[in-house]
Order: sequence, then C-alpha cells, then structure tokens
Amino acid sequence: MSRLTKEFYNVQNPALGAYLLSRFACGYLKENQERTPMPLMFIVLPMIYKQEIANFISSTQKVSGLHFFADKFTEKKNSNNDLIIQIHNMSGRYKIMTLEALRIAMVGNLIVVEEDAYILPLEDNIKSFKTSSKELNKMGDAAEKLGIWCSRLSLVEITQILKVRF
Repeated sequence: MSRLTKEFYNVQNPALGAYLLSRFACGYLKENQERTPMPLMFIVLPMIYKQEIANFISSTQKVSGLHFFADKFTEKKNSNNDLIIQIHNMSGRYKIMTLEALRIAMVGNLIVVEEDAYILPLEDNIKSFKTSSKELNKMGDAAEKLGIWCSRLSLVEITQILKVRF
C-alpha cells in the first residue's frame, strides 16, 4: 500500500464512517424524535469527507438549516456551486464505503437498522465514544448538525436542495 493510499485510508475508513453515520442518526433523532430513513445515510460520508463541504457545514449555525447551507455555495464570495452538484456523484462513489460503515456501526452497536429500512442510533454507545482529536470531534459535530437539518425536511425537499437522487 503506497503512503498516499495509506493516508487516504486513515482518514476515510469505514470505522470513522460508522461513527459519522451514527452521529448523523443521533442528530436526526434528537431533532424530531424520528428514525433516519436509510437513503439519507448515503449523503453523509461524501459531505463530511469533502473538506470544503464539511467546512461549510461547520460554519453554518444549526438553526440556519439546509436551505441556508446550500445557499452559501452560490454566494459570490464563495462561488462553489459545483461542490453542491458533486454530492450526488460522490454518493455513488462512496456507496460501498457507506455500506461497510453501516455494517461496522451495526456490529459495533452504534445503530440498529430496522426491518422497514430506518436507522435507530444507540445513543448511549455513541456517547461513550470519547476522543481527544479536535478534527474528529469537528467531523462528528458536522455529521450531527447535518442530521438535524435533514430531519426538518422531507426526502423530496432534501433531493431538491442538495441536487441528489435516492
């Protein structure tokens, strides 16, 4: 394994993905007391692993919501409209990693995938996950915030805002 490949895997690995997916599901559950629809899990890793998108999530307040977040990409000072368009293609490329992360999250008792294809986070197990890494905490917080935003909208609204198809 080359050094670059090893570095990539250290950052974008299924175990980290499992943590991020579970934090997303926690945010979703906290906001509206509902379980997370399975299709939403496929947008989490592409958005959090893409640093520019994760930075936009981190710099947007929780109360602002997904609409305001998406609008930031079209502002003249940012002019990153192509990033929001990339989410759909990236979700396809991250599909296998997302499935592997879901498997690890289930085996690690971070989430339960219910028969009707909804995700229920096991919050007590996620809360016990402690880290001293500021970057990991930032990624987890961004995933949770994204979950909160998505919980306020229907799947149709999310597809329109993020230009994705499920």
